[in-house]
Amino acid sequence: MKKFIIKCICFALILGVIFVPFSVFVDPFNIFHINHPRNNGLEPNKNYMKMHNVLNHPDKYDSFLFGSSRVGFIDVTKMNDGEYYDMMYSEGTPAEHLDNLRVMTERGIIPKNVIIGVDDISYFVDPALHVGQLYRLPYPWDGSLSDKAGFYLRYFDLITLSQSLEAMKKSKKRGADPDYNMRLLDTGTENLEIPPQFDYEDAKAWWSDYYYPREQSLEDIRQIKELCDEYGINLRVFTNPLHAMTYAKGIDNGYLVFLKELAEITPYWNFSGFNDITLDYSYYYETSHYCPAVGDMIIDNIYYDKQDDRLLSQGFGMYVTPDNVDSLISLLEDQAVNYDLPVNTYKDTVNRRAEDEETEDTEVEGRQ
Repeated sequence: MKKFIIKCICFALILGVIFVPFSVFVDPFNIFHINHPRNNGLEPNKNYMKMHNVLNHPDKYDSFLFGSSRVGFIDVTKMNDGEYYDMMYSEGTPAEHLDNLRVMTERGIIPKNVIIGVDDISYFVDPALHVGQLYRLPYPWDGSLSDKAGFYLRYFDLITLSQSLEAMKKSKKRGADPDYNMRLLDTGTENLEIPPQFDYEDAKAWWSDYYYPREQSLEDIRQIKELCDEYGINLRVFTNPLHAMTYAKGIDNGYLVFLKELAEITPYWNFSGFNDITLDYSYYYETSHYCPAVGDMIIDNIYYDKQDDRLLSQGFGMYVTPDNVDSLISLLEDQAVNYDLPVNTYKDTVNRRAEDEETEDTEVEGRQ
């Protein structure tokens, strides 16, 4: 028995000698290269990375954009009332935003502005699921030393080893992105120079089997509002303009209930619905993420009071309060009843633009 125990200890030490340096060197989730993140070809733990960045630079930003990865394509440098940092991370939920804000305020970082993009992820995703996902695992900022040690130890296991090997393979295939480090530590956005190339032929709603209405998310938003009121933080909320296919799946599962109840907690700008933007596939990378041009429309509406009358009549850019939320829901319900998803919307858009350009060329030639 004694020999067996000794063998087990030796085996564990050997694994430690292999796993620890390998995990730290490759570091697929950028936990150990926090000040010099690398593009490993895998999704890093942006919740941890961005909170670490903010807490270590308490005077660099006075305003924050929160949300899921969908708000990653909003150019925060165009927001005109503060020095913004994009706190987006994969499947970011209101509960996680609340935790981040609590830690900030407890550390003496009191934002001037907080703006949050909410959507079906906000309502349907249970943040408890992220505890088992290394690229979404929240850091225990206020936890005990053993909790913090447990956080780091999670990144020295067979899963990390497997992900490290995958990262090594992907690193040879990933595209050049020389500004990766600067963006994460400066603005926090995704690469805003990537043009959308929507694959409309294989398009389907962005949906996971664990999505389920979570009423607690509304309470989380209520607590965010209370926290902002307590510290005099200017809170803005808007709904992400979900791609029509994903939005259709969301309202089939109760997303309109979320939009209605949200207005009773806080006013918000609505960009949800079937409209000229969400039905135009050229504005999306896939059925989850909209492109920077849409982010600019959101900024124009909220920060510069620039609205398109046609879009506004479709609910895009509508400022929603308890007084007019019933009108919005009625509009969105009418859209849903009369809506038939055009499979080739993107193709039709491309063809229409090509025809328009050809017409313009013909008119120019005729005038010459």
